[in-house]
Amino acid sequence: MSVTTTAPPSPDPKADAARCCWCRLGIFAFNLVVVLGLVVIGVLYARHPEHFRLLISDKVEIAVRAAWFGALGGVVISLKGVYDHCCDRGDWDDCFNLWHLGRPVSGALAGMITLLLLLVVSADGKVSEPAVYAAAFIFGTQERRFFNFLSEVAGLVVRVPSEDQKLAFKAKSIEPAQGAAGSIVLISGQGFAQGAKVTFGTAELANVIVSKDGMTIVGTVPSGTGAVDVTVTNPAGERSILPGKFTYRT
Repeated sequence: MSVTTTAPPSPDPKADAARCCWCRLGIFAFNLVVVLGLVVIGVLYARHPEHFRLLISDKVEIAVRAAWFGALGGVVISLKGVYDHCCDRGDWDDCFNLWHLGRPVSGALAGMITLLLLLVVSADGKVSEPAVYAAAFIFGTQERRFFNFLSEVAGLVVRVPSEDQKLAFKAKSIEPAQGAAGSIVLISGQGFAQGAKVTFGTAELANVIVSKDGMTIVGTVPSGTGAVDVTVTNPAGERSILPGKFTYRT
């Protein structure tokens, strides 16, 4: 007795392309709805802040704002993915659909955690609100940099430095090595003292935060062009230079 087998139907490229196109359009529409929702919340907050303060306390208000900027950053990077990838070229991957849908949520969480991390590395427990919002937005768009920053701060929290051992003063690296004025950078090294100043060429880093163990500095990049030296100067006059380690990107 012979057995007849039926071959599975061959995939239809046109049907796959159409399904892919609808997925891409759906992600785009979802992002537009989220952006509209964020804009509405922002406008209502700007016009009626007293109503929001009935729901949240003053202490958590900055955390909610950081979450708002982080969510906006998550939507922006998702939209960039929609614009950069196309079904016609075959580089749209459905495996990233959930990534796109979750970007506003993960961005908001990254924004709130960014505030906590900046408070941890701050010597006096105070942070600049514009720096927090800028960092929240940036880390909302770039999860890799967020987790790098998280790893750096985690090392500060779990590390127990010896009180009788003074580390030699030295700047070792800067992350990211490229960026524009107003972006957030993290300088790693050792022996940084509270009150240390950082210059990018001749311009001084703004909103400087020196970690309690003297191993990281966070701040806002000043205006400049081209590749510049990054110089860290302690109040006692010690100086460490990272020659040409930061490049301005327009």
